[in-house]
Amino acid sequence: MKSIYTILFLVCFAVVSGFSQNITEAVRYSYLNNYGTAGLSGMAGSGGAVGGDMGVLTINPASLGQYRSSVFTISPTVYSIDTEAQLLDTEANTSSVNSRLGVASIGVVMAGGGSRLFKTNNLAISWNTNDFFRQRMYYEGETRGTITQRFQEVANGNTVEQLDAFEGYLAYATGAIYDFNDDTFYDSDFKPTTVVNKSQDIIKYGRFSEINIAWGAKVDEAINVGLGLGIPIISYEENKTYVEDDEGDFIGAFNKLTYDENLVTTGAGFNIRAGVQGKLSDIFRVGLSIQSPSWFTLTDTYDTALEYNFTEQGQQFNFDEQSPEGSFKYKLVTPWKGTASAAAVLRSESITGFINLDAEFIDYTNNQFDFQKFSESTLDAQRERELNDNILNELTNAVNLRLGADFGTRTWRLKGGLALIQSPYDLQSEKNLAYSGGLGYRGESFFLDLSFTSRNQSEGYVPYLVLDNDVVQLVSVDQRISNIGITVGFKY
Repeated sequence: MKSIYTILFLVCFAVVSGFSQNITEAVRYSYLNNYGTAGLSGMAGSGGAVGGDMGVLTINPASLGQYRSSVFTISPTVYSIDTEAQLLDTEANTSSVNSRLGVASIGVVMAGGGSRLFKTNNLAISWNTNDFFRQRMYYEGETRGTITQRFQEVANGNTVEQLDAFEGYLAYATGAIYDFNDDTFYDSDFKPTTVVNKSQDIIKYGRFSEINIAWGAKVDEAINVGLGLGIPIISYEENKTYVEDDEGDFIGAFNKLTYDENLVTTGAGFNIRAGVQGKLSDIFRVGLSIQSPSWFTLTDTYDTALEYNFTEQGQQFNFDEQSPEGSFKYKLVTPWKGTASAAAVLRSESITGFINLDAEFIDYTNNQFDFQKFSESTLDAQRERELNDNILNELTNAVNLRLGADFGTRTWRLKGGLALIQSPYDLQSEKNLAYSGGLGYRGESFFLDLSFTSRNQSEGYVPYLVLDNDVVQLVSVDQRISNIGITVGFKY
């Protein structure tokens, strides 16, 4: 419970409307799950010192130097997100499950012949899923406070002609707020202490994928080197329906309010990777890689709608208003990422295998928005400064640990792994634990991997912000994210 309160204002601290750019958006595109191949997933995403798997290319492109033959792989996956949401200070706890079949990765390694400089000289092209955005969340309960207070605060001090088209004007046009005294300070049907029944249905879907082009080579039997180019592609959509109602007829004229928010984010970027792997002895291996920031160009399109139902002098009224479609283009730079890896390779007459540990360092405070590239507005410039300052103050650096193992015979492999993932938020000290397992088959020209991964994640959500902290709505969100992966591969 502590973590929910500590990130109260982090989820949407910088800006107050649900469709605006915020800290949550920065974290969404830099906090990656990386589904990848089943072979890598079965080891909790750990493999930076040993390679030998297509999925490791996104960790350390030097692993490409290990390949002696060309390989094609495809990795379908079934992922499931079980979400429990609770509006704090209420007893209601709702759960929803979303599952989907998708493709985690597809790729090819083209093995080249050796040369005077390199014993191997290989090129790879892959398409990889960094994250799936498919989630449904619902909560409900009775608490003090109402979203009309939010509408009043954004409207106060503005004439009707000056009201923004996405919140303030919708509230005024539907009668959710009104200005009886014509002094640009708005009233509503609610008192500050009113207890209101509220609920919200949130649906998110989309994908964060990446095209990877990598080169890797074996300098000698002890050293591999590699370079990679990543082209991340974002497609994200979010639909929210927020409802307040008064079925018991306790709140004067008010009957029901429905506020819809829709957001679509699309865009792409690029990053570069470099890595090296070293063989210290027959047993020990090490790896080191670095990934540049991803330089994104993104576009948000958004709209809102409000419906308000009330009774006046015995007559019921229902008004609805739709906003225009808004659009905003901007840039986002995500942080650098470094990974240090170490592995022990063990062999016996019948069993071979390895244990690999990856330590990933990422400083989330280096996320940075640029609103001025495509805008000359002084308001956008001010918003950019405030948001980047909040990122610097509220996010932190993180060290993520991934431990994986792979043991078996020449034909059959058994995999397992654990990952300890640190929260990007400065005030949230908890770490998320993920575990995985897998089974592999190795033939002469065909191989198959199966994997299962699961992790728990807790976060906070604020449906809208108001100036009075006592009536800010807090929703605790607990998720169990599971994934069943299959990789089919062919050597040629």
